[in-house]
Amino acid sequence: MAKGHKGETCAEATREAIVLLGNRASAEDIFNKVKQMGDWTEDNIWQGLMSFVVNLPPGYRHWQDERHKHKFLFLREDGNYELYNPQWHGRYDQGKRVV
Repeated sequence: MAKGHKGETCAEATREAIVLLGNRASAEDIFNKVKQMGDWTEDNIWQGLMSFVVNLPPGYRHWQDERHKHKFLFLREDGNYELYNPQWHGRYDQGKRVV
């Protein structure tokens, strides 16, 4: 499994990238930042962007292994991503908002 230049996982690099980008960014901007941080394949980075999203129901079916259990991204209606905060975004179960 590929690691980043500092030994981080793709998930850790993705989290760091969005913070470096001001806590809200497009998929392309996150992809480009993560690509600079390690030797992951383009598919690995793109799939990570989908698998780490709390409000994307297909992601729960497609990525069921332990590496993808902790989701930390929220996909906004405008297509940008931000770090998920349950107090701000609400709670989600299997990609669907629960009250």
